[in-house]
Amino acid sequence: MEEKLHFDVAIIGASSSGLFAAARLAKSGKKVAIFERERQINPARRTYIITPHLQKVYGDFPEELVAHRIHTIAVEGTRSQKEIRLRQPDLIIERNQLIRYLAHHAQEAGVALCLGHRMDGFVQVGSETFLKLHTDGGEIRVRAGAVIGADGAYSVVAKSAGVTLPEPVPLIQAEIQLPDEWNPGLTKVWFNVEDTRFFYWLIPESESRAVVGLIGDEGSDIRSLLDRFLAAHQFEAITYQAGKAAMHRPGLRPWGQIGDLPIYLIGDAASQVKVTTVGGTVSGFWGASAAVDSILSGANYQRHLQRLNRELNIHWFIRWMLERMDNSDYSRLMDYINPVVMEFLAHRNRDQMANAFFRIIFLQPRFIILGARLLVRWLFQNLRRLTRPMSPTQEPSD
Repeated sequence: MEEKLHFDVAIIGASSSGLFAAARLAKSGKKVAIFERERQINPARRTYIITPHLQKVYGDFPEELVAHRIHTIAVEGTRSQKEIRLRQPDLIIERNQLIRYLAHHAQEAGVALCLGHRMDGFVQVGSETFLKLHTDGGEIRVRAGAVIGADGAYSVVAKSAGVTLPEPVPLIQAEIQLPDEWNPGLTKVWFNVEDTRFFYWLIPESESRAVVGLIGDEGSDIRSLLDRFLAAHQFEAITYQAGKAAMHRPGLRPWGQIGDLPIYLIGDAASQVKVTTVGGTVSGFWGASAAVDSILSGANYQRHLQRLNRELNIHWFIRWMLERMDNSDYSRLMDYINPVVMEFLAHRNRDQMANAFFRIIFLQPRFIILGARLLVRWLFQNLRRLTRPMSPTQEPSD
């Protein structure tokens, strides 16, 4: 038998950003429901490293969720390494604990948490638009004043609303015993473009354990790359964590409208992920806050996203430049990170790049020279490709 429900806001997906948005809306007096396809809140383990900007975006973040702290970040190219001592430590948080806490907090605020509800799409009845969901008991239709899609990198809400998003990229982490000689307060990143256009990392999650990880491209064998890296550094995998990251790009429009129903996308469902580090917890909360503020004020979601998009666009530009670098360029980059730049970066975290980017260039003008070299190389490569004569069998394209 078909059941019909009504809420001020319906949120699809019990992700961290969805749960955060739900609690804020409920505390503001809205009748809110989260519909989650899983039958329980118990996501797979995944170790997160999160900047202290979390405190600004989230507010009073609970200390009991912080498993560990990172005080130093080391960056290594093929011939040198630089260490940046952070003035405010990064936070190590385990995803399972974070989401379980957020779910409990949302329910305490009055949110209806509806598990085992799979979204199938939208249906219009007369002038009204309903969410169509399925449970073991049959079909449910939900009428809402607004819908928030927080259902991850393969968002059903985005697809149903006709919102085009980039393809996500895979990531994998191996849990290891931290080597005896390793400083448990130090995270390290290795760049080697012969293996990956991204990087490898080691993140201590406690005094005795760490995760070693890698981001790849869709279809790449990142498990083999990671296993080879582990063997080269004499790390032994205990178990693996895996996931997908939704990579931001400029010009995304994570919103839509179906009939009279406004749609807001947040978190991975909106590709609100920093593409330099593939970190999305803080930016996901940031996007959730923008959606909440838009719903409560009636103002345009795009306007509330301006600061977040500026931050994400700077990360996209940095990533664009990094992907045009070879290992010798990374060696130059390491050389250019002088003590003045290191001190500046020690006071700025990875969620504050929009305000820091041009100041870094001022502190080290050689970055401009490196960027100009990369741009000229890219222009030359593209010009050569465009002017290359066609083979006799090759047909011109539109």
